[in-house]
Amino acid sequence: MHRVFWGAARVVNIYATVCFIRIILSWFPGALYTRFGQLLSAVCDPYLNLFRPIRWLHVGAVDFSPMLAIGALSALATILQGIAQTGRIYFGGILALLISLVWSVIFALALLLLIVLVIRFVALLFGRNSQYYGSIWSQLDGALSPLVFRMTRIFPRRFALNYRGALIGAIGMLTVILLAGRFTVDMLVYWVSLLPV
Repeated sequence: MHRVFWGAARVVNIYATVCFIRIILSWFPGALYTRFGQLLSAVCDPYLNLFRPIRWLHVGAVDFSPMLAIGALSALATILQGIAQTGRIYFGGILALLISLVWSVIFALALLLLIVLVIRFVALLFGRNSQYYGSIWSQLDGALSPLVFRMTRIFPRRFALNYRGALIGAIGMLTVILLAGRFTVDMLVYWVSLLPV
């Protein structure tokens, strides 16, 4: 049984690598229309398409569902390796791994949003306004402003925030969410991993 689980873990790791190569190829125009690209698409797309309908993984034109797909394969490989090493299935360990996987995706998306908000705020400080329709700043502001103002609704109405103030508020909120979330998930993973078999 030990060898079967090790072998299954290796197969899953190889498949995850193949899926990763297929994802990278999609960044190069025309690469998926080659014979190699079509082979990779035939092998990987049925699996990757399972995650594409998840709406919260789409931020504008960017699709983060492949990140979750690769993470799920990595989690499966880790579970199989754990079973191969111990000969047992630990419910707490599997649950802790799944919680870590979900948090990793949420953390990556929130961190990316935080970086974009900080870049936009710094650009505003240096006078990069979205005064020209169609500029990258106007497009970015069009995508960010609804989200930023929705995030800062928790502030009392007497603090009427302009766009710059809403950016500061959103940056602060995301920073707190990331720090508090990391602490909470670490504690939750620790306690869940202690669950019996």
